[in-house]
Amino acid sequence: MTDDHEDYAAAGYTGTLEPGRRAALVVVDPVTAYIDRTCGLYAGVEEPVDRMRELTAEARAAGVHVAVTTMALSADGSNAGVFFRKVPALAAYLPGAPTGAFIEGLAPEPGDTLVQKQYPSAFFGTSLAAELVARGVDTLFIAGLSTSGCVRATATDAMQHGFVPIVVREAVGDRLPSVHEANLFDIAAKIGEVWPMDRVLAHWSVS
Repeated sequence: MTDDHEDYAAAGYTGTLEPGRRAALVVVDPVTAYIDRTCGLYAGVEEPVDRMRELTAEARAAGVHVAVTTMALSADGSNAGVFFRKVPALAAYLPGAPTGAFIEGLAPEPGDTLVQKQYPSAFFGTSLAAELVARGVDTLFIAGLSTSGCVRATATDAMQHGFVPIVVREAVGDRLPSVHEANLFDIAAKIGEVWPMDRVLAHWSVS
């Protein structure tokens, strides 16, 4: 995955994306590390987390498939555990780490898809793409933390797999408001759509 306009064009992006017939919700890495003020990641994002909970509940109620991603890192460096040397806070994602548990209300439920990633950025992955295609999904609504990294990477990679990615404004977050707004602008300009949550819920109610 790259961050280049030519690659977006090659993936079929013309500057305007429209939702298709069937959507899924992807909740990116909703682990307690993000709300643990001692962890040093994105503490202070309580409002977007609340919206993520609401959005996830509404998706399930509307029959929208939910996929939850989480990292699966190894401290021995056998996968992306090499990042521990650069970002010690990623130790939160080691199996059994207390800050690696799912945020209350955002854990995957029976019938949801759990996506175990091996990189800090939320690369979409061909296995999840294949599953969603088999379900007839053509549009992804994306929530999570943060817009600058995991959410933007998820949206970009989803588009390159042929999906229409739509980031839900209130259900994503960065700790710094100025960074948050700049990244939302970047997502809208380079990837496609950033929708307010009420528009998402209205779309689900008539789909």
